[in-house]
Amino acid sequence: MRRIRPLEGFFLLVILSGAAGHWALTSDPRQRHVEFLPEMVYGAAYEAQDPNPVFPDGRTQQVPPPGTIARGHAPLRVGDRLLSDGTTPWERLDAAERAAWDALVDPWHGEALDPGREAALVARGSAVFQVQCAVCHGPGGLGDGPVTRRGVPPPPSLKAEAALNMSDGQMFRVITHGRGNMAPYAAQVGREDRWLVIRYIRSLQRLP
Repeated sequence: MRRIRPLEGFFLLVILSGAAGHWALTSDPRQRHVEFLPEMVYGAAYEAQDPNPVFPDGRTQQVPPPGTIARGHAPLRVGDRLLSDGTTPWERLDAAERAAWDALVDPWHGEALDPGREAALVARGSAVFQVQCAVCHGPGGLGDGPVTRRGVPPPPSLKAEAALNMSDGQMFRVITHGRGNMAPYAAQVGREDRWLVIRYIRSLQRLP
């Protein structure tokens, strides 16, 4: 019979002691467990308009600190110029403001993208276009979307001269803030995806 080594005996003693302690200290299932720091588990929940003792002004709903920028809504800048919020119609903008919007370019401007990367960007733009834009503009951008057969005024073709002559920045402004019968799509389409939609539209415009 093999003798138990001292280290093995020590571990065996620890296991047996643990088992005995578990048996001896088994809690009564009819009794509630003890909670430590219960306030970390059950935090106070306040509705937006409820009074709140945590803040000095006693309000739950707080004004964002000065300079707060919502995620995805960083101000648009061209150089040192902060672009307008888009509420003013394009036709009423002064020449400097129009030039600033025309100078706005996508995040990949100037990069030498390999064909695979370019194709991936256009494919993403196509996917967003088919979901968000094709219902009015049509799958090919000709302004023949399905809603135009239900009484909605058809939008101009994206292959028309006006769209061909529109800068990427101006097109981005239209998608972001809307124009005429077109509603703003900033809430539905993220900033990067708006640029990718424009990239896809440019690919459509190059087709015969």
